[in-house]
Amino acid sequence: MSQRAWARGVYLLLLGCSAPDPGVEGLTRGEFADSGHDAAPLGDSASPSDSGTDSPAQDAGTDGTAATTAFSGAGAYASNQPATTAVMFHTNNNISVTPGLGVDCLTCHKSGGPGAEFLFGGTVFQDKAGTMPAVDKEVRVLGSDSVGYTANSDADGNYWFKKVATAIAFPAMSGVRDATQTVLMVGNITVSNCNGCHNKTTTDPLHIP
Repeated sequence: MSQRAWARGVYLLLLGCSAPDPGVEGLTRGEFADSGHDAAPLGDSASPSDSGTDSPAQDAGTDGTAATTAFSGAGAYASNQPATTAVMFHTNNNISVTPGLGVDCLTCHKSGGPGAEFLFGGTVFQDKAGTMPAVDKEVRVLGSDSVGYTANSDADGNYWFKKVATAIAFPAMSGVRDATQTVLMVGNITVSNCNGCHNKTTTDPLHIP
């Protein structure tokens, strides 16, 4: 091999190794940690929060760098467990309803209802039977307009998102995650009443394995 041919080969090798590695962004973001086949839809059944500080924040939505999921554009998982639980709030305010499995909170937390209006809310568990609350899990709904809404579960597994100026654009994607795992719902949601559907009678409780 001539010296010129050898030099050309080294140049092409270096050029190939310097090219960006496709797919790394999606892997490092952790958005594909779980296929979502064991997940359940997110939706309704909210619990009142005692102050705006316990309510999660609306975010900007997708960033277009990977296949879109419920957590696209959300950044890394962030702990944000509400200081006051939904059950504690109800008890302190002499509200007879106890938030949790089978309690469809949007029955009250809706426009014109007796409770503060929520975009979505519900209860998430660590097990399919709905006996072990999943604490400080991030539940996210990403509307078809690429606007996302994130809520963290409290000590009893209840989560809620208070009404804001915008509304969820359906159909929407949804999912649950913590620092080590992500569970995505199979298919899109068209309503926001999680516990109304995932009541252990009609459908298994919402859970993150």
